[in-house]
Amino acid sequence: MSKVQVKQDSRLADLIGYRLRVLTQDGRVYVGELLAFDKFMNLVLKGCIEERIPKTQADNLQSGKDVKVEKRTLGLTILRGEQVLSSVVQDRPQLTKKERLDGVKKQEKQLRKEKRTRNKQLKEGGRVEKGKVEKRKFQPPPGFKSRKP
Repeated sequence: MSKVQVKQDSRLADLIGYRLRVLTQDGRVYVGELLAFDKFMNLVLKGCIEERIPKTQADNLQSGKDVKVEKRTLGLTILRGEQVLSSVVQDRPQLTKKERLDGVKKQEKQLRKEKRTRNKQLKEGGRVEKGKVEKRKFQPPPGFKSRKP
C-alpha cells in the first residue's frame, strides 16, 4: 500500500474522491473511490473491488501460511453504514479538488451552450434529432388559417 498523507482531523466529506479501503462486519474488504455518503455512513464507492478470504483459507490465516484472497469487481456499489467497521485511505484522488471543480464547470458550460442552440433551433420551427435540425415536412390540416399579421 502507498502512504498517503491525510490530516488527522479530516472528516469523511474531505475524503470524497479518495480511494478508500472499507472493512465490513462479515470480514469483506471493499476498495473503491468514495463518491458520496450520508448521515448513516452509507457509502457510495465507484470502481469498487471486493476482497475476501474464503472459509477454506481461514485455517491458513491462523497458522501463518500464505492466504489466497478472492477478488471480485463490483463497479458502482452502495455499502450500508450499519455494516461498515472501518475505512482507511488507500490512495489520493487522481485529480486535485480544483481540477475536479474546473471539469464540472466546463461540463455545465457546455450543457448550457447545447441547450441554447437546441432551443434556438426549435424556435425556428425545426425538429432536433441526434444533433441535426430537420424542417417540418407536413402541411397544416385543411381549414387551418395561419395567424400572420
